Amino acid sequence: MRVSHLELYTHCKKIFQALGVPYGYAEEGAETVANAEFLGLYGLQQLYDELPDLQGEFEELELLNESDRVTVIDGGKQSGMLLGKACADYLIARLEAQPSVAVCVRDARPSRVLAQQAMYISKKGLASIILYKKPSHSSLIISSPSFAYPIMIHKRNNEDIMEGINKELGLTGDQKLKLPSVTTRFCIFGTTNIEAIDEVMERFENTIDTSYILTTTDDFEQRWESSWQFGTEVSRELWLELNEIGNRMLVESTDQSRERGAGEMA
Repeated sequence: MRVSHLELYTHCKKIFQALGVPYGYAEEGAETVANAEFLGLYGLQQLYDELPDLQGEFEELELLNESDRVTVIDGGKQSGMLLGKACADYLIARLEAQPSVAVCVRDARPSRVLAQQAMYISKKGLASIILYKKPSHSSLIISSPSFAYPIMIHKRNNEDIMEGINKELGLTGDQKLKLPSVTTRFCIFGTTNIEAIDEVMERFENTIDTSYILTTTDDFEQRWESSWQFGTEVSRELWLELNEIGNRMLVESTDQSRERGAGEMA
C-alpha cells in the first residue's frame, strides 16, 4: 500500500502517544520515522522492531561528562529515534561557542533513522558525522549544508574517520574518541568546518571500494522525490499491526471530545 508523508506522520504520532511518549517527543519521533521511510530507510519497520523496548517515560538527559569539545550523555535505554533531536539541538547550541564538538550518547538504541538528525543539522548550516555500531559493521551518516541529502556508509572499520574527528577536536592521547565498541552507543560530531566534511563526502562518493555499502546523496534524493510524488510503499500487514497499538488512543465520544477533534468519527 502507498501512503503520503502526512498519513505516515499522523499514524506514527498516534502510536508514540499510545505508548505514553510525551507529545513533543511523539511529534519528533513521528517526523523521524516518516522521513526515514521517505528516504528508503524503512522507518516504519524500525519503529516496529523497537516497540517492545520503547520507553514511554522521559527523564531529563543526564550529562555524564562535559569538556570544551566533548559531551557524554546517558541515554537511559531510550531509542535514538526519540533522543536524536534533543542531542542534535544540544550539539548545535555548543557549536555557537566552538568550531567543532562531539556529543556521545551511552545506553541508547541508535539506527539508520538518525539520518533525519543529520539532515536537521545541515539545515542549520553545520556539518556532521553520526557514528554507531551494528553487530557486523559500524555505520556513518555524513551531512553538509553543501548537499541537500546526507550519505550513509556501512563498513567494518572507520578508524580513518575517527582520526579525522580527533584532529578536528584537537584530542590527543587518552582524550581521543574511539569507535563505539557496543551497539548501545552513538556519537554525533558537528563542525563549522564545512569544507573538511565536503571532502570526506566526495571521497566516499568517488571511491570504488567493495569493503563498504554506500548510499549516496543522489540515492536519497531520488527516493525522497519519488516518495513525495507517488507516496511511499509500506507493508499493509505492518501498518495494520501498528494501527492496533494506535487504537489505544481512542477516546469516548462526548461533545467536548468532538469539539477537539477526537472521539467517534475523528
